[in-house]
Amino acid sequence: MQNLPDTTIRPWGYYRVLHTVGSNVKLKELTVEPGKSLSMQKHNHRSELWFVAEGIATLNTFKNDSIEHVCDYGLYQYVIIDSEDWHQLQNNQDFPLKIIEIQYGDKCIEEDITRVTL
Repeated sequence: MQNLPDTTIRPWGYYRVLHTVGSNVKLKELTVEPGKSLSMQKHNHRSELWFVAEGIATLNTFKNDSIEHVCDYGLYQYVIIDSEDWHQLQNNQDFPLKIIEIQYGDKCIEEDITRVTL
């Protein structure tokens, strides 16, 4: 990976903040490496729109104390994650997944996150 401005490295890959509009809208690019996934999480103050720019995104949710597969999204498809909805982004492919994420709501801050510990 090249060293890009505003890049944050995570165990699953990295993200970059591309643009913000006050504290209510944030545009990010997420790259999820093959076989990796983000944590199961939800947000209290924001919703998210995920647009698949490259790869195939797997969306999971958390119900009845277990992870459930929701759907796979291919190139140029999108999904809206409402605030308070449990969600997990996963890349089950052999190539990187790139998501353009638009966060919107009362607070688009990294601290607005609740995770499930499995």
